[in-house]
Amino acid sequence: MVDDFQTDASIIVWVNLAFVLGTTVPLLPLSRISDVFGRKRLYLWGAVVVPVGLGLSAVSQDLTQLIAARFLTAIGSSMILANDNALLTQAFPSSERGKVQGITNMAFGLGIGLSFFLGGVLIDVFDWRALFWARLPAHVLLAFLIWRVVRNDEEDRAEKPSSYSIDYAGVVLLTVVMVGGLVGINQAGRLGFSSPVVVIAISLAAIAFPILLLFEKRSRFPVIRLDLFKNRVFSSGVAAQTLVQMAHGGWNFLSPFLLITGMGYSASIAGLIVLPFHTIRLVLSPISGIMSDRFGTRVTSFIGHVTLLGGLLGLIWLGTDAPMWLFILIITIGGAGLSIFLPANNSAIMGFVPRDSLSSASGFLATSRSIGNSTGMALSAAIYTGLMGSRPGLSSGFSSQNAVSAVGEALTIVLALSSMALVAIVLRGRG
Repeated sequence: MVDDFQTDASIIVWVNLAFVLGTTVPLLPLSRISDVFGRKRLYLWGAVVVPVGLGLSAVSQDLTQLIAARFLTAIGSSMILANDNALLTQAFPSSERGKVQGITNMAFGLGIGLSFFLGGVLIDVFDWRALFWARLPAHVLLAFLIWRVVRNDEEDRAEKPSSYSIDYAGVVLLTVVMVGGLVGINQAGRLGFSSPVVVIAISLAAIAFPILLLFEKRSRFPVIRLDLFKNRVFSSGVAAQTLVQMAHGGWNFLSPFLLITGMGYSASIAGLIVLPFHTIRLVLSPISGIMSDRFGTRVTSFIGHVTLLGGLLGLIWLGTDAPMWLFILIITIGGAGLSIFLPANNSAIMGFVPRDSLSSASGFLATSRSIGNSTGMALSAAIYTGLMGSRPGLSSGFSSQNAVSAVGEALTIVLALSSMALVAIVLRGRG
C-alpha cells in the first residue's frame, strides 16, 4: 500500500484505524437497536454491507477511497458483532451454551491462525487487493445462510419498535468517548502518551464519560444498558474480558519484535512459530465449553487465564539461545490458556442477562475485546519503544539482546495489569 499510494506508514495506519473506529464506536448503539428492531435483521444487513465494503476496498484508486471503504466494511462488521453471540445464545439451551461458545471460538482461532499464512501467500502471489477479493465469496454465503436459516426473533424484542426513540445525546457522547479513547490508545504507541494528539483525545474522552453516564441514567431509552452491570456475573465477565485481551493485544504486538528482531527468525518462520497460539483453539475451545457447562464458568475462566499468564511469562525467562521447539511449546501453552478462558467467560457474560438484552450484552462483549486489545498494543508499543530508544548499542551486535530484554519488560508490565482479571473472576460468584 505504501508503494501503490506513494505515502508512508503514518498515513497507512489510518486504513486500520478506520476499521477499528468503524467497528467499535457503533457497537453499543447498534446492539441497543438490535434488541428493539430484531437481531436477525441487523445481522443480515451487516452480512450484506461487509462484502460491499470489501469490493470497494479492492477497487479503491486512492487512499481516501480505501479508508472510506474500510470504514463502511467496519460498520457492517459492527452489525455482525453486535448480534453474533446474541443469536447463538437465543438459539441454544443454557445447558449447551458453553459448548456452543467453544465451537465458535474454535472457528475464530482457525480463522486468525490461517490468516497469517494465507494473507502472506496472497500478497506474495498477487497484491494487497487480493486480501479483499478472497473474502467476498465467504461473506456472500454468510448473508445467504442468515437469510435462509436463522429464525426471526420478534418475540425477544425489548420494546415495541413504534415506542422506541433514539437517545441522540447518548449516541453523540458515546461517540466522543469511543473515538477519543480509541484514537488516544491506538496512537499512543506510535506518538507517545505525551503527544498533543493523544493527550487531547484521551482528555475529551475523560470529560465526556461522566456526562454520558449522567445522561444515560436519566434516559428513557439509553443507548448503554447500565442496568446490566448490576449483575455481578456480567460486570465481572466484561472486566475480565477487557483485562485478558490486554495480554492478548500486548503479545500480538510484541511477538514480531521478540522472534524477528530479537531471535533473528525470518517473518515466515516467526509466523509459523506463533501459529499454534491461535490454532490450539481447534482442540481446547470445545473442551473448555463443555467444562464450563459442567463445572461452571468461574473455575474454567480462572484456569484459562492462569495458563495464559504462565505461558507468556515463560517466554520472558527463555534466553536467546533457547531452541525453537521450546518457544513453540511455551507459546502454545499461552494460546491454550486463551482458548480455555474465552468460551467460559463469553458463556458467563451471555448467560446471565435477560433474553431481551442479548444484543446489548453481545455489544459489550465485542467492545471490551476491542478496547482491551487496543490498550494492550498501545501500552506495549509505548514501553518497548521507550526502552529501545533509551538504550545504547542499537547499531551494534547487542541490539538483538536489547530487543529481547525490552520485549520481556514490556510484556511483564502488561501481564501484571492483565492479572487483575483473576480478581474479577473470583468475585464473579459461582457463575
